[in-house]
Amino acid sequence: MLQSIRFQTAIYCRSELSAPWGFSVLGRDFATFHLITHGRCCLEVDGLARRAWLTEGDLIILPTGRAHVVRDAPSSPVTHLEDLIATAPRDTGGVLRSGGGGVSTALVCGGFQFEDRANPVLASLPPLIHLRSHRRSAYGWLNLALEFLGEEAESQRPGAETMMVRLADLLFIDAVRAYVSARGSTKSGLAAALRDPRIATAVVAIHRQPDVKWDIRRLAKQAAMSRAAFADRFKALVGESPISYLTRCRMNKATGLLASSHVPLAQIAARVGYESEASFARAFKRDIGMSPAAYRRKRMASD
Repeated sequence: MLQSIRFQTAIYCRSELSAPWGFSVLGRDFATFHLITHGRCCLEVDGLARRAWLTEGDLIILPTGRAHVVRDAPSSPVTHLEDLIATAPRDTGGVLRSGGGGVSTALVCGGFQFEDRANPVLASLPPLIHLRSHRRSAYGWLNLALEFLGEEAESQRPGAETMMVRLADLLFIDAVRAYVSARGSTKSGLAAALRDPRIATAVVAIHRQPDVKWDIRRLAKQAAMSRAAFADRFKALVGESPISYLTRCRMNKATGLLASSHVPLAQIAARVGYESEASFARAFKRDIGMSPAAYRRKRMASD
């Protein structure tokens, strides 16, 4: 399922900020992450009532790119991040330095630009994923990767920026894995569905074989449930009907093939479970808002 997420990483900056300091980030159409490599600070996310305190080694990801504020203390004034980057001096290592001269905090800030924000996996993620440093032993190699990213951020070795970009890609994937596998992370959504053995069987089957002629009866059989019980349980956990979710998965795969290959439309139709190019084109236009051919031309032109 994670293979369906296609994105590129861009490192905004490496920062060393001294109290008092604060910056705000406007809402974006891509995900944002902050890794605290030294010190502590607080995070306020638009639409979330609770303030989160971040300490050294913590990683936070905002998958939907919500507007937010990061600062050393709740009362500290804030500056737009773009303005801070534009006006604050950088040393020879490319580190942004700013603040009032007090206690220091160091961060690595970056973003994940997704090719398809309608991806069912992305759509299921919460507005904030917070991986705390003191709990990372449960997240496998993520602990080492974050330490390595922090070391690269503070080094001035050749290729440090490239190393951070590659590590950040892996961190996003592993952060999603950690969130999905964490017990009690959510009572609904894809993460909860994947922790339900019967519903997970059907969800994985959809992702592995979107070309199969799935219907409620066949998916319910996959989950070893009655059709009514399966449909109700699936919608309660995932938030949409099995057929609606199936369509989104098929369209996600189709947009990926259209954007990254010259595979004929008839073959793409077959790969995503449609009997004819015409039926695929109708479903695609209904869901995406344009024909498959027009979508391909638009993506090719933008690349």
